[in-house]
Amino acid sequence: MKYFALLTLGFFWFHTVFAQLGTLSSGHLQNAGYSVYAIDSETGEVIFQTRQVSLVPASVMKVITTAVSIDVLGSDFQFHTQIGYTGKINIEKGLLRGDLVLKGGCDPAFYSEYFPDYYQGTFENWASELKNRGIKSVEGNLFVDLSMMQGELVPGGWLWEDIGNYYGAGLSALTYNDNTYKIHLSSPKDAGKGATIIGFTPTIDSLKLINNVFSADDTHDLTNIYGAPGSFSQVIEGSIPKGYSDFVVKASIPNPAISAANEFVKVLKSSGIYFSGNILTISNSDVSNFILIADKPSPPLRELIIPLNHESINLFAEHLLREIGRFRKNSTSLAESLTALKEFVTEKKIFQEGFYPTDGSGLSRSNALCSRTLVEILRHMYLSPNRDLFLKSLPLAGKTGTLQNSFKGSPLENNLIAKTGSMSRVRSLAGIFTNKLGRKVIFAVITNNFEGSQATMGHSMEEIVNELYSLSSNKEGTSKF
Repeated sequence: MKYFALLTLGFFWFHTVFAQLGTLSSGHLQNAGYSVYAIDSETGEVIFQTRQVSLVPASVMKVITTAVSIDVLGSDFQFHTQIGYTGKINIEKGLLRGDLVLKGGCDPAFYSEYFPDYYQGTFENWASELKNRGIKSVEGNLFVDLSMMQGELVPGGWLWEDIGNYYGAGLSALTYNDNTYKIHLSSPKDAGKGATIIGFTPTIDSLKLINNVFSADDTHDLTNIYGAPGSFSQVIEGSIPKGYSDFVVKASIPNPAISAANEFVKVLKSSGIYFSGNILTISNSDVSNFILIADKPSPPLRELIIPLNHESINLFAEHLLREIGRFRKNSTSLAESLTALKEFVTEKKIFQEGFYPTDGSGLSRSNALCSRTLVEILRHMYLSPNRDLFLKSLPLAGKTGTLQNSFKGSPLENNLIAKTGSMSRVRSLAGIFTNKLGRKVIFAVITNNFEGSQATMGHSMEEIVNELYSLSSNKEGTSKF
């Protein structure tokens, strides 16, 4: 009788759970891994939870990186890129008897397309400052100081098929133009014909790009760029839509520091400053007798994290992870930076079972965590003095960023703010909304290895969160399986 009672209770509990979130019983999640966690933002009471499974999070990993960076570095933190020189200036001759030095400050947004107005004219202003110091000609070279960034420039867990593409651009002490360049192609009017490369922006000296791109009826960019980090030999494969005179594909710059220096030299020459030296990079050492001429600070961190989370910029997130390492461990190595991240989670008593970070952006498939970790990080930020500026960085459902076209016509449109995550067979979402009772709910959903397309899982994700919105009360909604 006791055994029968337990079976009956178990059936009732199982049935109740799936009645609350029926989407979790859908066919395309039958063999999938998933983790859901939701709490009341004020009380911390659990509204709903599944068994906490450690899963690949994709870009919701950025929630942790940006939250920790705000706490550790401060919302006013800025990166600094500097121009200066060594040697002496002969004012009468207008000659610098020495070298120019461009010091990379690890600014991920330097000349970024996400802050075009902020950096516009920086090189021109630097040229003017040189002329104001009496420099009309440079006798020596241009040294690019990369000593501020040490360690791996591409996380080891990133896939070969990602690294050559714009979203897989590696780090640099002197990041430039999002560390990407544009490949301009023309495609024939007929499908199945070879596309032609017509140019690059910016121009990259010594680049050897093998072109295996063809035209197609598909209207999407289906190309991939392959190339080892730092290699000037790359291959572009796949298809672009037919009938384009100038179709743009973005790829990872092999050496962004050199590209930045080349562009600066062009500005010097156009400004009337004679330079015939070489561009050389130095690392792991400081330039002695450096005389600062100009310093370009980045936008403050509170502004950097807005495009980072709205547009899910991997490069920005990876740079912030390394700054966390610098601040807490005096090292920008990936290993030390990840240690600093995990130590923060431990100190704040955030759930860390199954927490295995391997990068700061979520591009690595070696990352793993539970939905509860994301929720507790979000609640930490919700209760912190930085709450408003952090929440501002998350996309608004139906309105902005990666959620611009999601939750249209639902109670969560213009209500939910959340970070999305998506890669092959991975879909995730973490954020906060006001439920039908007027209570703030913090939640996270991670799904791995689901059946069907990304679009199908995207719709299911919306259904899951809409069901969380409709849970009638904390008491009735508290469930576990």
